[in-house]
Amino acid sequence: MIGVSLPYEWLASGQGLLGNVDSVLTALKRRGVESVELRTVFLRHDPAEVLRVAEMLWDRGFQISVHVKAHSEQEAVREVFEPLSRVLSHLRQERLVVVLHPVRGDNVAMLHALADHRDAHGYPVTIALENNRLMPDKTEGDCAALVFDAVHTANRENVGICFDMGHYCYYRKQNVPQKPFRLPAKEFWQRVVHTHIHALDGMKTHFPLGAYELPLEEIFSSLSRDYFGVYNIELDFPRFKELSTDLPGALYASVDFLSGALPMYPTLYDRIRREFDSAMERTLAMMEHTEGTQFSLLGSSSYFFQTTGYRWIVDPSFRHAYHLCKTPHRLAELLKDTDLILITHGHEDHFEEKTVRQLATTRARWILPAFLEEQALAWGIEASRMTLVHEGDVVQAGPLTVRVFPGRHFRPGTSKGVPTYGYYITAEGEPSLVFPSDVRDYSLEGLPALPPADYCFAHVWLGDKNACAADYGTLPREFADFMLAFSRKHLLFGHLYESARRDTEMWKEEHARRLAEAVRERSPSTVTYIPTWGEVLDLTCEGSFPPEFR
Repeated sequence: MIGVSLPYEWLASGQGLLGNVDSVLTALKRRGVESVELRTVFLRHDPAEVLRVAEMLWDRGFQISVHVKAHSEQEAVREVFEPLSRVLSHLRQERLVVVLHPVRGDNVAMLHALADHRDAHGYPVTIALENNRLMPDKTEGDCAALVFDAVHTANRENVGICFDMGHYCYYRKQNVPQKPFRLPAKEFWQRVVHTHIHALDGMKTHFPLGAYELPLEEIFSSLSRDYFGVYNIELDFPRFKELSTDLPGALYASVDFLSGALPMYPTLYDRIRREFDSAMERTLAMMEHTEGTQFSLLGSSSYFFQTTGYRWIVDPSFRHAYHLCKTPHRLAELLKDTDLILITHGHEDHFEEKTVRQLATTRARWILPAFLEEQALAWGIEASRMTLVHEGDVVQAGPLTVRVFPGRHFRPGTSKGVPTYGYYITAEGEPSLVFPSDVRDYSLEGLPALPPADYCFAHVWLGDKNACAADYGTLPREFADFMLAFSRKHLLFGHLYESARRDTEMWKEEHARRLAEAVRERSPSTVTYIPTWGEVLDLTCEGSFPPEFR
């Protein structure tokens, strides 16, 4: 999510360079800002007043983080936690990130003291040690290395790095001018829990984004796809007040610039935060039905069904949702009555350890390819509840007849890919469903001899690292012909917004729309549709199926 650092004194008093608090917060919220960092909260500040400011922000729908000041390892616990005491006892968010600079003393000892105090009181706090542009003694030095060493050595849960991009680039320009923007190693990024983003005007930091210098593209490509924290803009308004008569405007322009510069996956993480838990609730309600066949999609390629009261799932996988939502942690409870789970192949967006280990404790029967047996056993699925299948097998599961056919996850003429099975599923009096799963070879030769299905669950793919391409050549037509060979009635598009993919690999709604056009060119009567997360579709009743394409 996008955040901004705002002066605590201004938020508390309503007076300062930024003008009216209400109008600035309203404008930030309208631009999609979801987090506000209070900068800086000192020991002298009244805990009740800090809580009042926090509640003002919570009431407006913001999350908060807090920038504090510690002067020494001996005083850090008092300086950090006393002014936040009321906020922590009335916290209205899952976790509070508290940012502080390193001190001149023993930073490892300070981090241990802070973490010990936090743990003793049960505070849901993440401590973020920030790299400054100078060392704690105000000399030139690699503060990012100091911070990493302290965090790595302390090695405490929920203690990490606040990566200040402007400060890091300041140090590099000043001290390593021949390689000014070489970024930290992989191990550094794995410890980042918060960010500060501001540009440089020459050697001046905390300037607005856009017009000034900061290698955001390189930084964002290095910041791990497993970073789920705030992208936080930290401007110092007095530093550039003489250059701008519109300080709020400079802040808004920075927000707009950052919104356009962020890669797709932080935006997707925000969507998961907002939508996944409610989508799960709708899906669970659907699975309580006892008539017909209903369907709901959760995530990229995880399909939930109930058929005449029989509850079954294809490829459940919620890897990034664990970091962002509540319900994935309760799968064993929420899905305890699931009857059947089918797995198509071993990629993590289809067969993922955390989800498998939870669902392995339920009573569900598993149908999965024989080549996944070893992995399934290692992740806790009992052999007695596994049905291991090979291509050509026909398996009966409750009311379902499951036909297994070979998948097409290898690129044509290569060994690049993974073994995959598809499933053709029927039940007496219910629509037939086919799951080709992930397809990389759209050739029609050698397709399995299956009756035309009522519904085909078609996974979008238009070439390796090709999601940002301007032209896809013959692939849309090949995709259309391939999927229409399975069903000319309904194509439901999946494999979109897979949260571990970079922009060049992530398939989105616009790609599905392009493929739908190719399908309609070949077969105008075929209904094409993009299900949304948690949307419940009744596949039994033709009239209730949405006719329009999304």
